[in-house]
Amino acid sequence: MGFFDKLFKKNEPEQVVQEISKAAVPVYPMIKNAEWKGMHLAKALPFLMVGDQLDLAVVFAQDAGDRFQYITEADLQQPDIAENFNQWKDNINEYPYDIELGESFGNRIIFASGEDHSAEKILSAAFLAEACRALNTDKLVISIPRRRCLMLTSYHEDFNMLETFFYLHFIAWREEQYGNEPITEMIFLANKDKVEYAVPLGFRINLYEKDGQRLLSYSTMDELFDENEQINFQKIMEQNKIAVSL
Repeated sequence: MGFFDKLFKKNEPEQVVQEISKAAVPVYPMIKNAEWKGMHLAKALPFLMVGDQLDLAVVFAQDAGDRFQYITEADLQQPDIAENFNQWKDNINEYPYDIELGESFGNRIIFASGEDHSAEKILSAAFLAEACRALNTDKLVISIPRRRCLMLTSYHEDFNMLETFFYLHFIAWREEQYGNEPITEMIFLANKDKVEYAVPLGFRINLYEKDGQRLLSYSTMDELFDENEQINFQKIMEQNKIAVSL
């Protein structure tokens, strides 16, 4: 499977309308942008506040064949549904995934994309621990720009690897043809146990051609580097990080 197919693969569900038992069908977390139209209807836990504004929330989905149904506050008044809902952490820990190390990137970038709840694996301590082991690191940089998209690399990578990672992140953020719902242009920082911070990078990376060469360019309103310095991505991430709340 090619890189972009792996990154953007969309699972097409069978078009089968079915009624489900909210007390029986597994419940999975789903990270949603605050602009999601169903936010006021679903049970939602704040995930990222920017100032006093909600930016990202976690809602709770159940597979209903051709669509997802969402747990509501009213649902949780029923003890059997509440008991099923309380299994969501176990469910995301156990949700299947494949860790694929990108050979063309020196096995320093993990791709674990393509499934309905790929992005939400960042809420699984077991997954984060395995990713840290695979990359031999104690700290991860994570990209979940769209539904079913997940990339990870080590926080401690050098400039060239992090630049490549961020460029791939922005490709995924801009890509709409696969139909994957946007989540966030921010990236995340995590240790082996949990996601700790979201980071608005303050720049974008684009590709252009000049004199037959393919070059990367930055667009930003901020100062990224001094005249005699290379961009320090770790410094940018530390300056801009915002604690997540889940």
